[in-house]
Amino acid sequence: MDTYPSQTNPDRPASSAARRNRFVAALATAGLVLATQPADVARAVANLPSSAVAVVWGRAHGATCTTHGDLMVTCESMHGGYANAGTTVGNVWLYDDLGGTDRHRHEARHADQWAMFGPAFTVLYGAESARTGGDYHQNMFEQWAGLHDGGYLP
Repeated sequence: MDTYPSQTNPDRPASSAARRNRFVAALATAGLVLATQPADVARAVANLPSSAVAVVWGRAHGATCTTHGDLMVTCESMHGGYANAGTTVGNVWLYDDLGGTDRHRHEARHADQWAMFGPAFTVLYGAESARTGGDYHQNMFEQWAGLHDGGYLP
């Protein structure tokens, strides 16, 4: 049977470098999951479908996406494709160039809201924006996520 260089041959054992690389990847993945809080893992699992779509969206808009220890994904340096200063979809924070730990904490709370309400969160958030006339200071979802951390207060 012909094989291509990128295919593995089941009759030939993997090279020691390939085994080592797989071991290191498995160890890193296990370390990330074990070091993560159970609530972060639960949120990431609940948000997985929305998060997968958001990462594809971010990459399509030129983002560099990075997974963090709390299983939040930041897709930064986007060329459009998000609302206001940034948008959280599932566990993915889509934005251009704002950042920082306070803002990350704020967006992680929006990810909690996504986990609780699912895609209906977009409708609920929109209804709340309509109710408040777009005033983020009065928006209960922004208050819950932390107005100061979100940059809405000095």
